Amino acid sequence: MTIQEPDTFQAHPKVPKELKAGHVFVTLEEEFDNFDTETKVYQKSPDLESDFVPYRLRMGTYGQRQENMQMMRIKLPYGGVNAEQMDALAEVAEKHSGMRRGHITTRENIQFHFVPLDQASTVMRILAEAGLSTREACGHTVRNVTGCPYAGVTDHQLFDVTPYLAAYARNMIRNPICQNMPRKWKTSFSCGPIDCAGSPFHDMGFVAALREENGEQVRGFKIVVGGGTSTMVRAAETLWEFARADDGQYIRVAEAALKVFDKEGGLPNLLRKNMNKARVKFLVKKIGIEEFRRQVDEELAQPWAWEPLDMPALKQLAPEGPTPGPAPNSVQPGPGFNHWVETNVVQQPQPGYVAVTLTIPLGNLSPEQFRAVGDLMRRFSGGNARTQQNQNLVLRWVHEAGLPALHAELKKIGFGDPDAGLLADVIGCPGTDSCKMGITSSTGVSTAIREAAMNDWGYQDDPLVQAINIKASGCPNGCAQHHLAAIGLQGSSFSANGATIPCFDIFLGGGNYIGGGKFATRVARVPSKRTPQAIKKLIDHYVANRNEGEEFVAFIDRFGPKTFDTLFDEFKEVGPVHQDIDVYMDWGKEDLFEVIRGEGECSV
Repeated sequence: MTIQEPDTFQAHPKVPKELKAGHVFVTLEEEFDNFDTETKVYQKSPDLESDFVPYRLRMGTYGQRQENMQMMRIKLPYGGVNAEQMDALAEVAEKHSGMRRGHITTRENIQFHFVPLDQASTVMRILAEAGLSTREACGHTVRNVTGCPYAGVTDHQLFDVTPYLAAYARNMIRNPICQNMPRKWKTSFSCGPIDCAGSPFHDMGFVAALREENGEQVRGFKIVVGGGTSTMVRAAETLWEFARADDGQYIRVAEAALKVFDKEGGLPNLLRKNMNKARVKFLVKKIGIEEFRRQVDEELAQPWAWEPLDMPALKQLAPEGPTPGPAPNSVQPGPGFNHWVETNVVQQPQPGYVAVTLTIPLGNLSPEQFRAVGDLMRRFSGGNARTQQNQNLVLRWVHEAGLPALHAELKKIGFGDPDAGLLADVIGCPGTDSCKMGITSSTGVSTAIREAAMNDWGYQDDPLVQAINIKASGCPNGCAQHHLAAIGLQGSSFSANGATIPCFDIFLGGGNYIGGGKFATRVARVPSKRTPQAIKKLIDHYVANRNEGEEFVAFIDRFGPKTFDTLFDEFKEVGPVHQDIDVYMDWGKEDLFEVIRGEGECSV
């Protein structure tokens, strides 16, 4: 059996007929009809799974550890979403997600879990009505393209990269070049020198640059390739110092790199023979960046690379701006308002306007919260928002005078905490809640750490402690980007007393995603249930021994990450089951722990 998809690349436009903020992709009804047909064929003949699963993944539908349940991933290029789309996401969460919630990912997507396979096409149609797509959100494709949530409203940018990001994303969707590559391809766009989207840990990163040509300032991008985390952390290397933006040269360079990757650098079966080592970082490491660049040059010399791109059309985006009329300003600042402004509000260069971060605990929203946030977007931010790589949501173009009213409304729906990017704002993947690859409950440990940081540990008035970021992944794949955390947690297990114990490997000293090039070092392994206490001891040790004004990561670097292993010794020893039974169970479980790890679909 070979899945026959509609010939959609040349036959349909790449730009939606009706341009609205958040509308980036064209959605195609025939793809949903085709998905219905292929699903029914597969359900009657499960032996066709090897053909069906890659097709299902290209349509953004990923198998869970629970039988017949799917995770559906919605692509949000640059994290852009509008209020109408929030209403559609609420409907999906309410009617089709068994968890009755949506989840903002570290790739700026939104995911829904526990969706029955026979409801997947219904979800796709609901999303399409609002201009959203799941197409190529999974599989060996160009995945969601992430960007700085402040692009266009920040003074750290060289120029607004948003339309160039959209052009790249539009050009790649349904593009024959990248439908069945050796593995997935993750891309970021940064606004300039501070590398605000973290290009070093991406398969490909674009960093805004400017250059003088014939007396005029020209926009372009420095292009890096071959970065990543997971089982081999590696910083991307420079492929192209300056690729012009407005004529689409940067897109052609990217396509050439994708072709080199697809051809495995001229070494057949170098990548596809071992799907665990099939990312472009392994290819760049094997053949070297100079040889990779030489092969890109060869591709760019081919006739296809000289065909012009319709950049004005590809770059089209609806403008974003404030909600018309005066800001709601009849509300007086309530308790915690000033602290919230300090941590969650950023001044825009446009006078009178601010960007506001909504702290979304672990990135999870209920149907009611989706709708409530959508209503707030209409009232306060021109109907638009952007997701972040740290699983929060940013409202832009908010009238500064309306902040007290906005804060009051956010507190009502649970998103008004003053901790965006701070200690309690823990980043966590779904882990064993739904993921086949999960080993331990990253959601459980993240929730426990958040609650302890907010209520028990103290240090609320210590800005250096509050600046420590914590990220928890349920397995080595690192979906929570724990390699980039000041304190990173990676799900694992070990055996003791004839049983298996859930645990987390503790990583220290990462540099967060902004700048993105500093990776954390594995230091110790402690039982999952003792991880919050271990982190508290580490923070206490930091506070007692730091130099004046010394930041946490600098403190770790001064002593060396490995020297902290012995600090955790008291948490490592485990008594027999009857003595330490809680340690033998994972968060939220009442049974003894066992590793239940299925075959993940990332490499299918």
